[in-house]
Amino acid sequence: MKILNIPQVFSTKVRWPLIGGIGLACLAALANFGLLFLSGWLLAGAAVAGLGGVAAQRAFNMVLPATGVRFFATLRIVARYAERLITHDAALRIISQIRAKFYAHIAPLAPAALNTQRSGDLLSRFVADTDRVGQYYTDTIVPYIRALVCGCVFIAIFALFSKAVAFSVGLSFIVCGLFVPYVTGVVSDKILLRATMLQNKLQADLTDTINCLGEYLSLGAAQRQQEHLAHSQTQITTLQCYLAATQSAAKAITGLCATATSLVVLYYATQGLLTHTLSLPQVPMLVLGCLAAFDVLAPLPAARQSLGAARLAMKRLESACTTPICSAPHTATNTPNAPYTLKLHDISFKYQEEKEWVFNHATLSIQSGERVALVGPSGSGKSSLINLLFGFYPYQNGQASFGGADLHTMRAETLAGYIAVAGQDFHLFSGTVRDNLLLANAQATEQEIWNALETVQLADFIKEIPHGLDTFVGNEGLCLSGGQAKRLSIAQALLRKTPWLILDEPTEGLDAQTEQALLENLMRARPDATFVCLTHRPAVLPFMTRVLQIKDGMFSPLQEEQA
Repeated sequence: MKILNIPQVFSTKVRWPLIGGIGLACLAALANFGLLFLSGWLLAGAAVAGLGGVAAQRAFNMVLPATGVRFFATLRIVARYAERLITHDAALRIISQIRAKFYAHIAPLAPAALNTQRSGDLLSRFVADTDRVGQYYTDTIVPYIRALVCGCVFIAIFALFSKAVAFSVGLSFIVCGLFVPYVTGVVSDKILLRATMLQNKLQADLTDTINCLGEYLSLGAAQRQQEHLAHSQTQITTLQCYLAATQSAAKAITGLCATATSLVVLYYATQGLLTHTLSLPQVPMLVLGCLAAFDVLAPLPAARQSLGAARLAMKRLESACTTPICSAPHTATNTPNAPYTLKLHDISFKYQEEKEWVFNHATLSIQSGERVALVGPSGSGKSSLINLLFGFYPYQNGQASFGGADLHTMRAETLAGYIAVAGQDFHLFSGTVRDNLLLANAQATEQEIWNALETVQLADFIKEIPHGLDTFVGNEGLCLSGGQAKRLSIAQALLRKTPWLILDEPTEGLDAQTEQALLENLMRARPDATFVCLTHRPAVLPFMTRVLQIKDGMFSPLQEEQA
């Protein structure tokens, strides 16, 4: 999968800004060249006229070249400003396209194919790598095309005055435009690879450290982790210094070549003056023009490094996008029909990395409106049913349907409109109570929000705190207790107003009184809904119409003596 296909990008809506940016960059470089080129002739011509007496001074027309100097100076400013605006706008548009494309490819991979990815590393790919690839246009394409186009124009202009001067400048352009960037790339690519790997690892480590800071502190490992992060940053800084030194050396070599070429141009221009093929004002004109011409070569070493960084970023993005999809393939986008009955027949399912079957030729039928409890020890497959139902992981054998439609033909987004899940590993976003509840149902009214909070026994608590619904819950709900956060996730499920509710350990972390009140309120609030409770707590079972146990990969009725 190609994240950035240059011909394809130039065929999109960004095409004209891209081409316009390159054109303006070339125009600004040509204006800069014309400014120094004409200034050299003007100053030398004015000096010669001044030494030539009154007649020469009157014959010298300063207005026309001075106007040309002002024109080129103004053109350079305007062209550079417009070029910055257009190229950066185009780059940002490209970055937005890349990020949208990258997200579209990795979204179907979640969660099965991404469970081995570190969250910080994935975030680094989404932000830093897409940024590097998007800047490939401004940092690499524009400098190289500008150098090529303007270099040809400069050499052609020099050839009008002296073939030897044009040959000298052309030879220096080949050395500084091809050889120096090539050597820079050879030297810096390995350093850049090492620096990029360390930088990505550091970002992933920092994300893990922040998320698990409490564990590091409680285990007494915070200082050790801090030293590890500091050591990694030192390594990255050292490598970045090497890259900067390489780039500085390349710029210095380019500067030396510019100086040496200017001396050669001065020599040939002097010879032309002696042979009367060049006038005296043309000598400084050619020398200053030579110095101005090298301005388009100065960014090329940095452009070569940016090319290497973009290549590495593209490889990382493409490697993430080419990860095999573990979820079941969706051959169509069917929707279930009432009554919403779940049927699993002869289902065999296991996670790819595990050898043991989670479900082994299991059969299950849950009718619409039923209240079913699924019990079993940890690891028996209670939560795996959710993964199977939403197609997060494919089942290997058997048939599964919901509302008469095959699960293989329904997307998770479609199924989410009929089944709300309050999982055991729920996630509360960093925001207010209101924000998290509206995330489940953006059209929920104030009264509906309070009704949901009343059902989950949180209304009194929310009313007592100073900011009420606008209370900040913290990252992953850290400002709430475990039981409060769990009940808030159940309130989210209630606000979805789906015909099915799957509650994974809904009363975990609650005292007996709150547990009893919560279950009574849930059944009263949604009397017609289908409830599937995945639990190991006995207090839930009396509220269910049927209790099934998961044992040896099979669903079977729980005997009364076992309950």
